[in-house]
Amino acid sequence: MVHGGEAAALALACESRPHWFLTDDAAARLLAESLGIEAHGSLGVVLWSAAKQVIGKPEAEQILTGLENSSLWLSPVVRARARVALATIFPTE
Repeated sequence: MVHGGEAAALALACESRPHWFLTDDAAARLLAESLGIEAHGSLGVVLWSAAKQVIGKPEAEQILTGLENSSLWLSPVVRARARVALATIFPTE
């Protein structure tokens, strides 16, 4: 079930057709994808920023640690995949 705020944001996204729809709500991401809107959460933004060299490895690791220690629920598998992705982005640092 998508809550009111996410529903309103998705309605706006359907109208404006942004490059990305940003949300950490899994149901909202699934609905966005079903509507043909590319959706990403906080981890996706951090990894994209690292891959585009907007942020460096230390900052990306600090942000990931902050997300892991926040109220955002991340499964152990997702946490591990994010760390592997960072190691791939910054292989020699």
